[in-house]
Amino acid sequence: MGEKKEKQSFLNKILDLSEDLISYLAMIFLVAMIVIVSTTVFTRYLFNFTFRWSDEVALLMMIWFGFLGMALGVKNSVHLSIEFFMSLVPDNYQKIVYKIEDLLVGIFGSFMLKYGWDLYNATKTTVLPATQWTRGLLFIMFPLSGILIIIYSTAKFFGVLREEHLTIQSETEKKKKAEGEN
Repeated sequence: MGEKKEKQSFLNKILDLSEDLISYLAMIFLVAMIVIVSTTVFTRYLFNFTFRWSDEVALLMMIWFGFLGMALGVKNSVHLSIEFFMSLVPDNYQKIVYKIEDLLVGIFGSFMLKYGWDLYNATKTTVLPATQWTRGLLFIMFPLSGILIIIYSTAKFFGVLREEHLTIQSETEKKKKAEGEN
């Protein structure tokens, strides 16, 4: 039992480290995007001049930021879910529904990996007009994000990540619990 906890603790540390790295990378992309777009707006209206590459690089940063954010959303369970429907499910079945959710999110990640890789391969030989970078750079984040989503949803499915879901309790259960504490 102790060895299993050590492995989970080690895996949690690795997943938390990956979250930190991805968060910092996403912050860098966001700051770079803000600086580029602000500079473009400033130079356009003040000097009637823009850098040719600014739109392409800002678009690249926006795509990368969005897909990294999607992967982090899966890890932290902040993706869209409709809690109203979970409140209709009995408490003892909610864990099963959350496992199904993790499985479906993992399947979505595998589709992102497969079709994102296909999209990257289809576009890597063409170039962006202003920067002359490969167009595949716009789409490489699809399969990378898919890999991260698969890793995070698999870790949640097998309980490696601490479960962030709270079971939805009816009002009477909350009152009983509160009365029991008093």
